[in-house]
Amino acid sequence: MPAAPTVWRLVAAFTLARLLLAALAPLTPQEAYYWSWSQFPSPGYFDHPPLATYSIWLTTHLVGKSVFGVKLAAVLWSLGWNLLLARLVLEQFRDARLAFWALLTLNLTLLYEIFGVSPTPDAPLLFGWVGTVWALGRVRLTGQGRWWLVAGFFLGLACMGKYPGALLGPVALAWVLLSPGQRRWLLRPEPYLAVLVAVLVFSPVLLWNAQHDWVSLTFQSTRRLGEMGSRFKPRFFAVLLATQALLLTPYVFWIAVRAAVAGGRALLARRLDDGERLLWVAAAVPLVIFVAASFRGNVKINWLIPVWWPLIVLGVRAVLADPGRLRRLRAGLASAAVITVMGLGLTVVPNLPLPDDLNTWSGWPEAAARVDQVETQLRAGGERTFVFSPNYKISALIWFYRQRPERTYAHDILGERALQFDMFPQPADGLKGATGLLVLSDQSQSEIDLARQVAPLFDRVERVAVVDAGGARRIEIYRCSGYKGKAAAHAGGPRD
Repeated sequence: MPAAPTVWRLVAAFTLARLLLAALAPLTPQEAYYWSWSQFPSPGYFDHPPLATYSIWLTTHLVGKSVFGVKLAAVLWSLGWNLLLARLVLEQFRDARLAFWALLTLNLTLLYEIFGVSPTPDAPLLFGWVGTVWALGRVRLTGQGRWWLVAGFFLGLACMGKYPGALLGPVALAWVLLSPGQRRWLLRPEPYLAVLVAVLVFSPVLLWNAQHDWVSLTFQSTRRLGEMGSRFKPRFFAVLLATQALLLTPYVFWIAVRAAVAGGRALLARRLDDGERLLWVAAAVPLVIFVAASFRGNVKINWLIPVWWPLIVLGVRAVLADPGRLRRLRAGLASAAVITVMGLGLTVVPNLPLPDDLNTWSGWPEAAARVDQVETQLRAGGERTFVFSPNYKISALIWFYRQRPERTYAHDILGERALQFDMFPQPADGLKGATGLLVLSDQSQSEIDLARQVAPLFDRVERVAVVDAGGARRIEIYRCSGYKGKAAAHAGGPRD
């Protein structure tokens, strides 16, 4: 039977594996986008709260501007939640065997490995989520109210990572209401003080939103709901099932779903203790919300990251309770390891041609170097220049890989909304009259009508370079002379 030291060695081994992957894997467009935020540290951003970006700023200052420096932020967040989860399982169930197999199972899934090296807002969200549940578990074990304040701190951190961290409030309330032994806390001040602690931790984001017309909170709430519409769309639920089964790997997905169903039945039969109930509720609250949303719109693959880990712990516990199923667990995890290694291996193959724009990372270092070369020539001739693309992801990738420190621009140059790119500082002398270097790729996100959308904004548009990334990506660079300004985009009337 594994002992606690074996659990810590397992965490260390997966952390080393992630460090290696962070050194080999390419930068994805979304990672480059979050890196671009770190160039202008702020208490808030258009899309998300700032904690992921703060961590990218820190790691890139520690090890330098590099793909590894960006991804190191996610590796550290992953190490944090692994340590917290190990403590949670060891304390709540006093079972090092369960802690070992549960952590092994989690870390052999594509979902938790991808986001273990990808510094998106999901990384600090998951850390805060696990930390909150761990602190609530300490409330259960010790009966001490001070752990509510720790839970409030972690809840605030989760919200500083990503807005769905606010769902931890309903999680804590549901756990107290459903646990007879915990209802006494409703009459104690500590849970309410915990809410205050969470608000204080999250207050910089609230103040920033208040100063910016609540743009970020609106974007992630009413706008998201508006995009979903009111029509019943079961195909999105089917897509959610398929993607989650792949990302968790089929075997792990199966034991997690079984744990969700079994936990619901045990809850109704009053067979769950407070520790099991805490884990089940921590998964059930967001699961119900996101599954319901999937019948109205597209639920992104990363939204259920907080959902699966408690169910995997409960599912593995059920498997270990039956000695006859341990062999099946080993076989299932072997299949999960194969799927995960193959999936991650695809990302480190140079210029791998994948269908449907799935290869999002090839060609950008070469394209950025070509942009720098063209820009150097133009500036030597006395031209003012700037770089832009029709998509914020492309702009962020070019920005990261360029040797020049200047920012790039996105579809804001075309008079369109461009998320956080709308909020980055503008040059004091403006861009009118300057030459824009437009970067396009053969990806669907780069589709643009040059004659209708670009040509009216410039005096002249001509292609000056093409970068072919081994057949995986074709990137074109256009010289757009004499920028007329955003107002020219609407001179002919409203556009689609």
